[in-house]
Amino acid sequence: MLEPGPDATIGQVIPDYELLRCIGRGAYGEVWLAQSKATGALRAAKVVWRRAFEDERPFQREFEGIQRFERISREHPSQLALFHIGRNDTEGYFYYVMELADDANAKDATPAIDSRVESYTARTLRNDLNQGRLAAHKVLEIGLSLTEALGHLHRHGLVHRDVKPSNVIFVSGRPKLADIGLVTDATDQCSIVGTEGYLPPEGPGTPQGDIFALGRVLYEAVTGLDRREFPRLPQDLRSWPDASVVFELNEVILTACAPDSRIRYASIEPMLADLQRLQAGDSVKRNRIAQKYFAVAKKALLVLGATGILATTAVLLLRKLDPSDPYPDGLRSTNLVADSLCEKALAVIREDNYVQFPDAYTNFQEAIKYDPYFARPYVGLLEMAVRDPPPHMETAVLRKIVAARLRELAPDLGATAVAQSVLYFYALDFPNARRYAEQAIAESPKYEFGHTWYAYILTRWGRPGEALRQLDISRKLAPSKAIIYRTMGHAYYARRDFVSATNYYQQAINLDPRHSLDFVFIGRAQRALGDYERSMSSQETADLLSFTNQVRIKNHYLKLRQAYESNGPKGYWQEAWRYYEGQTNGWYFKATIQIRLGNADQAFDWLDKSFTFREGVGWNPPLNDFLFDECWDSVREDRRSKRLLAEVGFTKVMPIRRE
Repeated sequence: MLEPGPDATIGQVIPDYELLRCIGRGAYGEVWLAQSKATGALRAAKVVWRRAFEDERPFQREFEGIQRFERISREHPSQLALFHIGRNDTEGYFYYVMELADDANAKDATPAIDSRVESYTARTLRNDLNQGRLAAHKVLEIGLSLTEALGHLHRHGLVHRDVKPSNVIFVSGRPKLADIGLVTDATDQCSIVGTEGYLPPEGPGTPQGDIFALGRVLYEAVTGLDRREFPRLPQDLRSWPDASVVFELNEVILTACAPDSRIRYASIEPMLADLQRLQAGDSVKRNRIAQKYFAVAKKALLVLGATGILATTAVLLLRKLDPSDPYPDGLRSTNLVADSLCEKALAVIREDNYVQFPDAYTNFQEAIKYDPYFARPYVGLLEMAVRDPPPHMETAVLRKIVAARLRELAPDLGATAVAQSVLYFYALDFPNARRYAEQAIAESPKYEFGHTWYAYILTRWGRPGEALRQLDISRKLAPSKAIIYRTMGHAYYARRDFVSATNYYQQAINLDPRHSLDFVFIGRAQRALGDYERSMSSQETADLLSFTNQVRIKNHYLKLRQAYESNGPKGYWQEAWRYYEGQTNGWYFKATIQIRLGNADQAFDWLDKSFTFREGVGWNPPLNDFLFDECWDSVREDRRSKRLLAEVGFTKVMPIRRE
């Protein structure tokens, strides 16, 4: 029988591997430097002996823990990958083969090679700390890696139970949690393990216990003090070159190691968020102060029964307490697959790759499946739903779903307020649309789409000057987004500066040549300038991009061109009326044709029908454009026009005089 001990000859303990040298021992077994017989790759192999346990059940639990961990070990780069596990009940042991830690004696962060077999020593965090404390930025990197690792374990219902410097190894320079034989189900209260000084008051074996231990590890790493000295800080700390970062890290450590578990991080995600905040150059301390002020202010506003304007003003003032906003569209997921899918989809819509919008929509949905509590995919879906309907989804339904989920997952996010503003705007509730748009900017001033959305609705309310001020901010945050230049075109269109509008719409086309809306609006601006020929070319391109019946579209524009050549603009609009007259909807568009033909009475009849039957409300009511469209300028003083402005709600948000 194989016997554990320094003189043991293991022989063929693990199939397909040659065990070269014992490189570590513990209470339950040994870790060996092993070499694959097939590839020659060096690995670490642990052999765990049954005789080291008092009875069968703890031994079985350890093996079951390894089995559970093996299934997730290669899903995320933060985990120590397992390549093979096995068991020999005859000889009384189980084993597992895993990634090999970097060689502590090597000059670079590469795994050991054959020439180092005799001198190899695994690089652990304890090895590094024996040389003294680590620089704060390095501790931050280690903290981010280990919180990601614990997050992955915890989301799968597992806990580590013994986080400490000697159990943190480096693989290709990346810190990972070792001694994975201690990993077990979070509900397992039968086996108590851990190391004194890293154990929370309530004991190990829970996600919060892992958080506590990780906090103590970071304390040792950044201060150079023993974990038992927590929470003392070095007397000369203020003279350190990285003192400011150390103090910020200490804010995280104090929360992670709070003796009262009610004060401690409830889960690993908010700890990861705080570390990510520090990595982005933000202040955890200032953010917490701001949160306290927000909480107090919200209570005060509820007591006062504050109006929407007062509430917005209060939020704006409080925001100044912490003007930095590194995550304007929500925190990233600790699930690597979900985060990757979301980032890929966001890049598609924010880089205006319009033809890939269907793929982006699919990736957002897949990201949500991997992490149902991930808010950022819903932010992406919001921006997509406002720009263009995704495949197989009615836009109004998607907007409602997105708004509801963002309220649940990220109630204080600027994008959440934008989602509410979108719903109200398309429901023709303009005051609430404005209130939420202003709230979005107050809550996430670095969220570009919040400024761009507010600018868009301002162009519909006759406020192009205000819109351009918002768009100046948008361009600083995202200099090359087509939707920003399209909205700038809207602002100049609303000013009746059609030349400038045409120039900005063309810039949008240059950035996003497959999006039909840019061609729609440049065509409208060209037509307003009297250039019907170019307008028809632009409008035809828009329809060819949007619809599949290419022959019908080409025939329609052929007739429009012939009518224009025969009878100028009047012939053009007469032909347009012949085309749309028999259609059962499109009342607002019919009204715009009649006003251009000089038939004001018929035009207002169609407008009344559009309003009475709530045309497009909840999706995209065309009456939103009543102030924006230049064709109505000649009848602005008509009583019917003024009545409609009041009934639709424009008078609640439009300026007294057109800007």
